[in-house]
Amino acid sequence: MKYKLIGIAAIAAMIIAVCFLNEMTGDVPTQRYHQHLEEPGYSPCTDHGDDVFCTHLPIVVIDTENQDIPGQTTEYSDMFDENLHTKAPDGTDYINVSVKVIDNDEGNNHLDDEADFTTRSLFRVRGHSSRKFEKSPYLMKFVNDRGEDRDIEVMGMDAHHEWALNGPYLDKSLVRNYLWYNISGDIMDDYVPNVRYCELFLNGDYRGVYLMTETITSGNNCRLKLKTSSKGENFTGYLVRVDRPVEAELGSARDINVFTERVKISREDMAIRYPGKSSLTPELAKEIELDVSAFEKTLYSYDHDTENYGFRNWIDVDNFIDYYLINEFTCNVDMGSYSTYLYKRPGEKYRMCVWDFNNSCNNYTQESHGRYGFIAVESGYYSMLAKDEEFEHKVIKRYRELRKNYLSDEYIVNYINDTLNWLGPAVERNYRRWKSAYETDMLDTTEENIYVNRNQYTPKEAQEFLCNWVIERGSWLDDNIDVLNHYCHPSRNKDWDH
Repeated sequence: MKYKLIGIAAIAAMIIAVCFLNEMTGDVPTQRYHQHLEEPGYSPCTDHGDDVFCTHLPIVVIDTENQDIPGQTTEYSDMFDENLHTKAPDGTDYINVSVKVIDNDEGNNHLDDEADFTTRSLFRVRGHSSRKFEKSPYLMKFVNDRGEDRDIEVMGMDAHHEWALNGPYLDKSLVRNYLWYNISGDIMDDYVPNVRYCELFLNGDYRGVYLMTETITSGNNCRLKLKTSSKGENFTGYLVRVDRPVEAELGSARDINVFTERVKISREDMAIRYPGKSSLTPELAKEIELDVSAFEKTLYSYDHDTENYGFRNWIDVDNFIDYYLINEFTCNVDMGSYSTYLYKRPGEKYRMCVWDFNNSCNNYTQESHGRYGFIAVESGYYSMLAKDEEFEHKVIKRYRELRKNYLSDEYIVNYINDTLNWLGPAVERNYRRWKSAYETDMLDTTEENIYVNRNQYTPKEAQEFLCNWVIERGSWLDDNIDVLNHYCHPSRNKDWDH
């Protein structure tokens, strides 16, 4: 009995110590895999010379076999103000290429090492404005010899056939997407795409540092997990995406998906991303259309905040709050208009999934977004959600919680610096390959930038710019987060016509 009491006391003391430590540091346990924390950094090999390509990052080798890559912008894109793209010779959006991934469990990776896997893959350039960059982003769909989807585990991420290769180009820090996907994954109690740094060789040409990224879709018990089974019957949820027409059309069912009953976001294009073409019947597409329209009609109705008929019956409020705060904190200008994903699992409520932070943190090409102001509060659905007092109170409370840990200056700045230190010589290799990008003013200069120049000309400048911006943004939000209460004040939302 004596030893039992001692053991209980020791456990209690340990729990108290852990709670005290968490209170002091703001750290929260997480299951998220952070590559720079889990994998060793670069250590030079001693068994070969400097002429051998040697990296601690996984290597992706793609051979297009002398085929032109479809998805690139055409000479008519600027003329018609459209993102027109090239096609494969057979008129489709993809070519079939060879993909090899080298990812040793221990030690560095070299081009002549045994591959972790080799596969055929459908391949194209992806993105909207980013498809115009010299360092292109790509979409891969792994297939077998018969052209059927082939699910493969990639760099420790769950097996799936569809993957994005995002090449940081506009983001000269190389870290925005890696940083915010992983922090979002820690914050949100739901799916956020996993990512891994790698280095790409395309047709023997070194293309620099890329980010292997899970695309937002469903799979065999992975990613969004939209399909369930019960007693031999299959039930499916769905995923829709708000985006520009061109990118939305690629790989989606636009031919049977025209949202004729849009309510407030009618200027945007919404396409069904899951189920895909092979499973999406016209009847199911219509059901999804009516379901989304019913939700939007509720949200934009006079009863939007009522108990029986309001938006809380449709959405996972905590998910929508975290999604909003992440995009507001980062001034992510795409939120609500482009790269915006809404999904619903069978029997559950709507959730949002974060995507694409390339233009975040004052990295939007056309105008500056400094530390001042709210930009996401009136984007998409949040123009209505912000009118609800209870919703805004929860947003403010959640913000103050997150500023103690994942959105604290110390956590984010250390994350940026630790990531870039871990990338090591890969940063310099990428800089040498794409030095022209650092020497080019890709960001517009505005009056505000007389004092803060947004254009960075070295990786170090890009790193310092991002760290300083995060600190300034957090400081402004700390001082002004309570202003969100104004958006739900009766005087602001009074209907002056009645």
